[in-house]
Amino acid sequence: MYEDYFSIDDILSTQERIRCQLLVDVPKLGFLESSSSSSLNDDKKDQKAGSNLSSLTANTKLELPYWMVYSICNCKTRFASLPELPSIYARIQRQIFDADASVVDLAKQAPHFYRQGRHLLELNFDEKRQVATTLLKTYQQRFRSIMDSAFHLVLSNDHHHHESMKQKTAKFERQEKIVLLLGQAAFRDYDRLINNETKQMLPPKIQGMTNDLTNVLAAAINRKRKR
Repeated sequence: MYEDYFSIDDILSTQERIRCQLLVDVPKLGFLESSSSSSLNDDKKDQKAGSNLSSLTANTKLELPYWMVYSICNCKTRFASLPELPSIYARIQRQIFDADASVVDLAKQAPHFYRQGRHLLELNFDEKRQVATTLLKTYQQRFRSIMDSAFHLVLSNDHHHHESMKQKTAKFERQEKIVLLLGQAAFRDYDRLINNETKQMLPPKIQGMTNDLTNVLAAAINRKRKR
């Protein structure tokens, strides 16, 4: 389930709430129904306080964190199903991605779009293939924009163009911003190489590796002769 247990990005992406529907009655967890709604006023909260230990009935819809949904949906005895997908992966939003994924502000709508999507694909639902295709095509469409932004932010001297590219990159989600930084580093290295600003470090490293290998082989030969 988790790519990296200590990854902050992974923790944040699995904290995203997903709407699920119970398939069985669950006793003494009535408080989950009240906590899944963030729009309750104080009076309604007081009314529900006495029923927190009541049972959740089958077909009850809850909004729970992904890590909890994964546990109750993927166990041998399924306790819940997904009646609907998160809005960013729903059919209407997928059509927007198909039309032009580059205009979508993922930083605002889904800051962990790809990572959360990969987690979502571990669940069982009918539109899994369509969601997987959307993740792939969205990245393919936006990758050109990421690389163009990395190139112009490093090599462009035009201030206005620089500012417009920054506004464009503000729409990138977390993983895209990481790719952007990697692209910038690559273009800086390439620029230094073209301008002969880099030191040639490879031959000394190879020489050191050769000496180490020679020493290891010589030691092995000496041990064999002693035997």
